[in-house]
Amino acid sequence: MSRLHAAALAALVMVAAGAPAFAYKWQEGREAFDKGDYPLAIFIWTDASVAQDKSNVNDPRYYSWLATAYRLSGDNRKAVETVQRGLRLNPNDGDMQWTLGSAQLALGQPGEALVAAKAAIAAQPQDPACYKLLADVEFALGRYDDAITAAKRVNEIKPMPAAFYTIAACYLQKDDLDSGLDSVRKGLELAPQDPSLLEALGHLSIRAALFDEAAAAFAKAFEAGKSPEAQRWLALSRYLQGRYDEAIAMAVAMVADAEKGRIGISLSTVPAPYFVASVEPGSPAARAGILVGDWLYKVDGEKVAKAGMGSISNAKGLSPVEQVAEMISGPPGTKVSLKLGRRGKFLPYTVDVVREFLRPGAAAQGYALQSLCHRAEGESERATALAEKAVALKTDDSWARTARGFALIDAGKLDDALAVIGTDANQVEVPFRQVAQALCFARKGEVEKAAKIYDENRDMFDPRNVPLSRERAALITALAPLRQGHLDRARALEAEGKYAESLGEYDGALRLASDEQDAVTVRAALFAAAGKLPTPPELPEEARRHVVRGEVLIKDGNLKGALPEFTRAIRLAPYIPKLYYNAALLNGQLKRHGEAIRLMKIYLEAAPGAPDARGARDEIIRWELQLERQGKR
Repeated sequence: MSRLHAAALAALVMVAAGAPAFAYKWQEGREAFDKGDYPLAIFIWTDASVAQDKSNVNDPRYYSWLATAYRLSGDNRKAVETVQRGLRLNPNDGDMQWTLGSAQLALGQPGEALVAAKAAIAAQPQDPACYKLLADVEFALGRYDDAITAAKRVNEIKPMPAAFYTIAACYLQKDDLDSGLDSVRKGLELAPQDPSLLEALGHLSIRAALFDEAAAAFAKAFEAGKSPEAQRWLALSRYLQGRYDEAIAMAVAMVADAEKGRIGISLSTVPAPYFVASVEPGSPAARAGILVGDWLYKVDGEKVAKAGMGSISNAKGLSPVEQVAEMISGPPGTKVSLKLGRRGKFLPYTVDVVREFLRPGAAAQGYALQSLCHRAEGESERATALAEKAVALKTDDSWARTARGFALIDAGKLDDALAVIGTDANQVEVPFRQVAQALCFARKGEVEKAAKIYDENRDMFDPRNVPLSRERAALITALAPLRQGHLDRARALEAEGKYAESLGEYDGALRLASDEQDAVTVRAALFAAAGKLPTPPELPEEARRHVVRGEVLIKDGNLKGALPEFTRAIRLAPYIPKLYYNAALLNGQLKRHGEAIRLMKIYLEAAPGAPDARGARDEIIRWELQLERQGKR
């Protein structure tokens, strides 16, 4: 963001009215700045005739423009150093405080950036960019509620897609997916093709198990920006949808791209084709001496840009930038010859660079995803070979370890699988890791341990996640004898008239139900046994604790916080009908109508003759109407 005003430039030129050479040079630098050629602007503005001019040395606006050029060129340390000199002359300049805070944040100094952001707001309280900086700083500090407040202030002054993105990112960290989705969708109304917002929509949708929406968002993001990250997440979305052939095709393309030899530069068409926008530290390009700000003329003797008159900014590209990048890449170990220009050099220079394999992580993820897809299709041998490729490329890659873990399970190497799988994983992988661990223990004969892992993570197993549902089914099959044991003991206890004791065994069987129909059958037996007690069963103390906590949160207006409390209470006392009723109403208030309907139907199964049964049925009718209006029925 350029925070500098035309009036500031005009003032600088007026100061230099008695020095035409300085005024000319200043204007020349400004022209380079406006074209995005920040290195040239810096080169001109730090020329002795400009930098040592007395009127300039004592004018904070000079440092403000120069610091902005440094920041936009990526030299944030120099930006901080320069803008601090300006702030010593005018500490209340909001533009300079903003530049200082932005550069400090980029340097990983959010504490210092917070001071600058607040000073910028104090100087310019109606500038949305100052509040956006504050939101970004608060996010970096992990203070998500404060970041949301600052970003909402941005949108009160002037709605900005970037502010909606920040809000969505905060809600994602808070695991408030509904609010995050709402924010990112509002941002997309302003900027429908914004790649960052589209990727945010994809990530939130995956976390919410809305895999169709996630795939659509990542597809649009990849089309808009050709981001490898968007491509990777699109492939993962297809896998979670169960569209394995499409996921495999995308993963194959990911690997093919990742395994190309590269030299470690990125190119830009701003300020001119083909400007070296970045150089990876330690890369072949870095070792060859290529610098950010150099520009490319030829690749292996083929001209890709035509020099312009007077300035590199006037150069003309002869090919799309993507095509030039493709020309630079090639098989690892091969050489590419580049002819480049550099500021301050009269003639271009030529350098030969050997391409290297620079993206092992991306290739490992591609192989891992292929492995998981082939395994889901029943091709265990192929899945194993691909998993081994993945871990060979990057041993610590999370998805590679997941794929290798499942391959080892299939091979019966259960202890090795447990060692590989581990517990550190991203949110999408967690349920896969948990089911893999539980499978290992179940097949080792440690069924109680396997059941405990499954039960603690039951809420993660969403039926819309096709491959995870497959793994869950395999686990439930392995745990079937344990489930049957619970049922047999429950029936035996019930036959002896020990109804209270039978409830715990029915609960054990319910936790391991194979599907919803099985759960309905077990719940019916559970409710029947509870109904045979001389008095209704009491709420266990731990379940009561969660109910009380939930009631307090509801009273405080925190419905989202209350919901997990009632869910835990149901898990602890699934034979208490009123828990389902209350949880259903809470889900209805949160507009989670599908879950509200499911829970209220369970309540009616448990208490069909309850005084409020008619009202419960009416609630179901209302919720069904809401789903129809949303197109979800």
